[in-house]
Amino acid sequence: MNLGLVILTVYLLVLLGIALYAAKQDKKNIKDFATGGGLGIFILTLTFSATYHSAYAFMGAGGFAYNNGIGWWCNGLWTVLPGVLFWVWGRRFWFIGKRYGYLSVSDYASDVYRSKTVGVLVTLITMVFTIPYVAIQAIGCSYIFQTISGGMLSYTAGALIFFAIMIILVFLGGMKGVAITDAAQGVFMFVGLLGGSLWVILANFPSVAEAYQAAFSHTPELFTLPGPKGVVTPQDWVSRWVVITFGMMMFPQVTLRFFAGKNLNVMKWSAVFSSIYLTMIYVFTPCVGMIGRILMPDIAAPDTIFPELLLKYTPAVFAALIISGALAAAMSTGDSQLHATSTMLATDVYKKYINKKADENAMYNVAKVGVIIIGLASVVFALARPTALADLLVLSNGGVAVLVPAVIGGLYWKRATREAAIASIVIGELLMITMTFILKAAPFGLSGAFWSMMISLVIFVGVSLVTKPQEHTKQVIDSINDFFAEDEEPAQAPQKNLALD
Repeated sequence: MNLGLVILTVYLLVLLGIALYAAKQDKKNIKDFATGGGLGIFILTLTFSATYHSAYAFMGAGGFAYNNGIGWWCNGLWTVLPGVLFWVWGRRFWFIGKRYGYLSVSDYASDVYRSKTVGVLVTLITMVFTIPYVAIQAIGCSYIFQTISGGMLSYTAGALIFFAIMIILVFLGGMKGVAITDAAQGVFMFVGLLGGSLWVILANFPSVAEAYQAAFSHTPELFTLPGPKGVVTPQDWVSRWVVITFGMMMFPQVTLRFFAGKNLNVMKWSAVFSSIYLTMIYVFTPCVGMIGRILMPDIAAPDTIFPELLLKYTPAVFAALIISGALAAAMSTGDSQLHATSTMLATDVYKKYINKKADENAMYNVAKVGVIIIGLASVVFALARPTALADLLVLSNGGVAVLVPAVIGGLYWKRATREAAIASIVIGELLMITMTFILKAAPFGLSGAFWSMMISLVIFVGVSLVTKPQEHTKQVIDSINDFFAEDEEPAQAPQKNLALD
């Protein structure tokens, strides 16, 4: 039997064992399914970091460096700012989650603006654009299964296995189960990406420095900007880091973790450690991608360069273990995405618009059904074999990035209005779709996703200035400001549920 498949099977069985352990602690209610009942620093750091990273870490990142060279490091802002935003934005969401009983950002948006329309828009957009993002994980897993099995498993089989494992992981334990398995996978992917990358480099060159020198001698244009294909222009760099950094923070699998910390001290240190984790994990990635031009110049799919180099230049057992780390990167994001979107389906769609009298048990069951529906849609998307992972990442982030002005505006700006939120989201989304799919336009070299986000911000500010602000928005923001001004103990944050007028 294929050794790689044996190791992969053992890895998956261990994961399922962890999920079974978490399932015993599951209280079978929607609140614990959504937030995990309060996570500590270690678990929250790793579930946020592992969720933020995806199959792109092992697959797309190396492929991007292979194609475009050292300009990949322009992506550094993607890795530092998330931790900063997790604290700056996340602590405010954490407080209002305690104060008003919110379980999701959509729940918050509909209440702070006193508008069900805003809540519906946030729910629909995040769910729709999460599907291609889950598809990234399915695509990554399919490549992994193909590679590690030596072609014994097809792309389709890999996608279906991914789907089955994701369903089981989320079904078993809700947020706590997902968080614990994420933590285990987060450790594994950190060690795997760093250790595997370094082994590949040192198996072929005396040092990392000499590997870079060899890559420079072979393909010097990899060390220039905008790179051999002219991709990494200043405009492209700005487009990518703005859209991906801010857009990523709007995905439900990330925003749900704003509400999951046990207290503010946990939030603070998780933000610090996640920035360190997210940055360090990529230290050797550009080098591996660029020496791939020397070692495998004719590779058919550059996104698979890292696992292919592992299989070729490291012992089979080690390669299989590290490639399992790639699977961890994909699954830790995939299970979190399915969990988050299914939670939104139960709390923001079913409870509010289908069965307003639904109890905790009913919403819990609807969330589990949602896992199947959204997971199946994502796998169908993956089987269509869309564009490269890096491009798909920008596309999915662009779809949710237009939510930033409305969602964050309600945390800080007392003049923010429901009319402004609706206008900025609707017009921004229409612009993103038109510029990306119809016109395929990038004015001044900046992506359509970037322009739609900026125009959405202008619309949000402009409409807010000419419409009447709501008293409730002021009250929510005042409660946030007062709480942090007084520097109260997090555990003392009062809990209160407010219904819409």
